[in-house]
Amino acid sequence: MDFDLMRKRLIETREFNGYNRKQFAEILKMPYRTVTNYENGSREPGSDYLAKVANVCGCTTDWLLGLSDDARCSSPFSALLGQGHDPQFEALRLNYDSLNDEGKEKLTGYSDDLVRSGKYKKPGQYRVAKEA
Repeated sequence: MDFDLMRKRLIETREFNGYNRKQFAEILKMPYRTVTNYENGSREPGSDYLAKVANVCGCTTDWLLGLSDDARCSSPFSALLGQGHDPQFEALRLNYDSLNDEGKEKLTGYSDDLVRSGKYKKPGQYRVAKEA
């Protein structure tokens, strides 16, 4: 395993997703110092940290570890990674991550209602995340 490549990819995926270290530490529910130590190479991250990063950022742990050059995975957010950074989506995702299960369900329902109404949909977009 290439420790330097892993460290670079941890930084790259965090920055690609629009987070500074403080925001990222809050999302991961980890101390800022821990994130900093992993990114500057003074400590090697464990599997729990890598799994959290992969889940939040929509990449694979194999990519983070340097075992693959394909970062994609089946995360709900991974399709958006190829579209570039979208500040509105990032704000929505940060809000979603801060909600409890009931709040997440309500936010998802609200977004489904917006799409179903037809008023806010892009032309040609007919997909709704879930059926009521």
